[in-house]
Amino acid sequence: MSDTPASNPYAAPISTLQEPSRDLRVPSIEDALSRGYDFNIGELLSEAWQRTKGSKGIIVGGFLVFYAVMMVVSLALGGGVALLGLASDNPVLGAVVEIVIGLFASALAYPFMAGIGMVGIRRAADQNVSFNEIFSHFGRTVPILITAIACPVLIYLGLILLIIPGIYLAIAYMLAIPLVVERGLSPWQAMEASRKAVGQRWFKIFGLFLLLGLIVVISAIPLGIGMVWSMPLLIIAIGILYRTIFGVLPAPQ
Repeated sequence: MSDTPASNPYAAPISTLQEPSRDLRVPSIEDALSRGYDFNIGELLSEAWQRTKGSKGIIVGGFLVFYAVMMVVSLALGGGVALLGLASDNPVLGAVVEIVIGLFASALAYPFMAGIGMVGIRRAADQNVSFNEIFSHFGRTVPILITAIACPVLIYLGLILLIIPGIYLAIAYMLAIPLVVERGLSPWQAMEASRKAVGQRWFKIFGLFLLLGLIVVISAIPLGIGMVWSMPLLIIAIGILYRTIFGVLPAPQ
């Protein structure tokens, strides 16, 4: 592990979690990638658990609204296609309609999910968190959607080729959409910044997400009731990881 350069004004010890900044200085992406970072999985999860207090309602409510909206949209679009008889009378046109429906659903889904992710990031940075955050990022639908499509395409290509590159990219791109939303990066810039940052501690981050995945799966066993706690834990843990690596800009007023 290399020493943190003393000349970097944003430098912080990389043996522990980087705490929320108490001033308005936030490192650039270049500074964040060059300064180095480290974290302890246990400490990160402990902090995330503490920060779920006061934010569970917003995150769980966001997921409920998301699933309700997606169900209504899917039923409405599916019903419209069935009434028009497009799928049965013309298979090619039916396939095109299905693709359009999928893209439309994604255009709604990913900004929603990005908003929920931003709740976790703002909570990690001690910023004010409100339910409106979930609906605040539809203005970036196009770059969010491009990122959400490009990442799986490259991951699938990696899985098809040698499997291991696909697994690597699946973890490496975890912070791409938050970078599009929080820092306003282009899809490719966000994907590269996420890959380079996560790559510095890939195995530890893989372990973190593996543990979080197990927690979510186990919590879903008793009728999904435990997900009321595990999903906010997951979202805020990702927010803390993001804060630890990149810092968080002040929330817009």
